[in-house]
Amino acid sequence: MNLAEAIQSENMDEIIDSMNAYAISVLKSVGVKDFNGKHPVDFVGDLLLKVMEGTRDWDKAECSFKEFLFGCLKSDISSFFKTRKRHSSIELPEIPINGHPINFEEKKNQIAELLKQEGADDDELIVFEYWMDGIFKPAIIAAELGVPVKDIYVIIKRLERKRKKIEQQAINII
Repeated sequence: MNLAEAIQSENMDEIIDSMNAYAISVLKSVGVKDFNGKHPVDFVGDLLLKVMEGTRDWDKAECSFKEFLFGCLKSDISSFFKTRKRHSSIELPEIPINGHPINFEEKKNQIAELLKQEGADDDELIVFEYWMDGIFKPAIIAAELGVPVKDIYVIIKRLERKRKKIEQQAINII
């Protein structure tokens, strides 16, 4: 099935609405107020342009068109934050608080302790460590650990539930 057939076979209005809702949800969960002038719908619009221009190649996909679009959207949002994180760390020097330099390792350990108190197991703590090192893609984590990607997704779901419970405490630590 080519791109035109895929678009015609799907209810694009429904897919676009779902993608917008997904982008809004993900971006709000991160808690960032400024997306460098981008709104959640801009991510969806940019993605649709990439698909139409061929930058995102649907013809090589081995999944449904809807799954392809959502996978690309998730990837684009993840890439945006990785790029933003890299630029932010370059632009912002470390500022000592109360005369003491910021100790990232200590803060990471405090948040890991909060996760443990919420019942996080070793697998969840390992995935958390990858996140703290800037590695968010389940496929990369799975490859490094030598486990199926499906297992990483299950761990991430459990970890996300615990993260929501400790979010306010973690913000206070940071």
